[in-house]
Amino acid sequence: MAIHTISTPTPPNAASTSFPSRLNPVAMVRSLWAGRELTTQFAARRIKARYKGQAFGFAWSITDPIITLAIYTFVFGLVLQRGTDPDASGGIARFALEVFAGIITFGLFRETVGAAPMMVLGQPNFVKKVVYPLETLPVSQLLVSLFNYATGLIVWIIGFAIFSETHIPSPRLLLVPVVLLPLGLLALGVSWFLASLGVFLRDLKSPTGSLLHMLFFLSAIFYRIDDVPEAYRWMIAINPLAQSVEAARAVMFGESWPDWSWWGGMTAAGLVLCVLGYAFFMKSRKAFADVI
Repeated sequence: MAIHTISTPTPPNAASTSFPSRLNPVAMVRSLWAGRELTTQFAARRIKARYKGQAFGFAWSITDPIITLAIYTFVFGLVLQRGTDPDASGGIARFALEVFAGIITFGLFRETVGAAPMMVLGQPNFVKKVVYPLETLPVSQLLVSLFNYATGLIVWIIGFAIFSETHIPSPRLLLVPVVLLPLGLLALGVSWFLASLGVFLRDLKSPTGSLLHMLFFLSAIFYRIDDVPEAYRWMIAINPLAQSVEAARAVMFGESWPDWSWWGGMTAAGLVLCVLGYAFFMKSRKAFADVI
């Protein structure tokens, strides 16, 4: 699918616009909305390219998380017997569903942020030869991550219907998009920072991957925050990713309503981070062509 040259509305003095003047959430939303068609087209192209030429196509988007789930469940649930009691209600099946809920929730953040350092570097033509709204690239990646999350959620619903006692998820499952809003804003804000820095720091991808790997085990995926010894619990509790995983699990299993005070604070913090990340990206993008 070809990406056509476009012109985006740019103020005459855009090149000299100061960083504080870019801290305008309304202007940010307007800019992203203006490029919405290219954003969705690029996201769709990335999804299709991921499975193009594969015998099972989109089936791999379901097979891969199932295989990952099976491996982690075997190692942590059966071999190490962490986070589950085989004789308890639900047993291994319940543990597997909890782990899977954590994996796909964290995956939304990991896939978006993990791709950010190479996001602009990987599209040199967009910087030099095509007038393209580069600020929409992290949004496109977020849409790809949301697609993968939705695929995983379908797998989770099927597993819940098979292994749970009720077989029908709670109506609170409908709150999943609401609960994930702060996580999506957080991922988007961090992505703008990393996408910009990645142009100037070519080795940023490796430390980003290492940090995400550490966060994977510090985000209450194979355990719950309450399972951590009290002396160390605060270290996990202050992790917004762990809180997002716990909140997603709570509504997916219908155990409780979201903590709306936490949700409001996290959403506000995520929005602030988005505005800062967007402003940083827009301020530094004029130097991209010189570096690339």
